[in-house]
Amino acid sequence: MYERYAPSVDFTPDLEHAKSMFDNDATLKYLGATITRLEPGLAEGEFTVEARHANGFGVCQGGVLFTFADALFGGACNSRRTDPTVSAQSEIIFLAPAKMGHTIRGVARERHTWGRNGLSDVTLYDGDTAIAEFRGMSRTTTRPPTGN
Repeated sequence: MYERYAPSVDFTPDLEHAKSMFDNDATLKYLGATITRLEPGLAEGEFTVEARHANGFGVCQGGVLFTFADALFGGACNSRRTDPTVSAQSEIIFLAPAKMGHTIRGVARERHTWGRNGLSDVTLYDGDTAIAEFRGMSRTTTRPPTGN
């Protein structure tokens, strides 16, 4: 059974905005990702690489890793705000492959904020080995993004 949040995640009222975002994130369910920690400016999670995540070389598709890192980035930058904060720019550097059956852990930290802007870093790990580094610039808006 899929669990979106680890039992250890403590949702204080100041995190309600980020929790609402995660509650409605269908990609987390697709990935099978679990949020393991959420604090102001910090989001952590993990997922296990399965066959559905694989590319033609039998390792995790880079886009899946980017999506996972991007979701954690969203959690980190929305965990300090009540208005929607979205990605303005992001990039990822792949350092090593994510292998089948391995659990990938991600740690997202909001590093700096100024005005409506923010800068966050996400590191993805396989065990103690960093396998990817993601950097995102965020922008807080008063207009919520819509899918329509």
